[in-house]
Amino acid sequence: MHRRTDLWGPDAEIFDPGRFLDERLKYLTSNPFIFLPFNAGPRICLGQQFAYNEISFFLVCLLQTFSSITLAEDVQTRPPAGLAKGMGRNSQEKVIIKHHLTLYVDKGLWVRMGKASDADNM
Repeated sequence: MHRRTDLWGPDAEIFDPGRFLDERLKYLTSNPFIFLPFNAGPRICLGQQFAYNEISFFLVCLLQTFSSITLAEDVQTRPPAGLAKGMGRNSQEKVIIKHHLTLYVDKGLWVRMGKASDADNM
């Protein structure tokens, strides 16, 4: 559902959070069932607002502590070379996504973070 071009635009297969910041926003509607990680309607997740508050607090603390966060491509496990020739998201992936009960990155997501100085926080 989250890859439907009629709901998310012609580039729905590509991970692009920027789609919510530009003219492609026209594909979004006020339909609460369009984005379903927490479901919608009478069966909506009771912890939705708590989860949003918790991740917001975490991100603010993380961004205040570090000035840069980059993917450590030299130690990151890469997807098989055959996927680079595919179409859509698989041709651009830099990590291997797996699933069990939830989605996770195979062998972790290795990043490098630069500690923010006191001058960066002002």
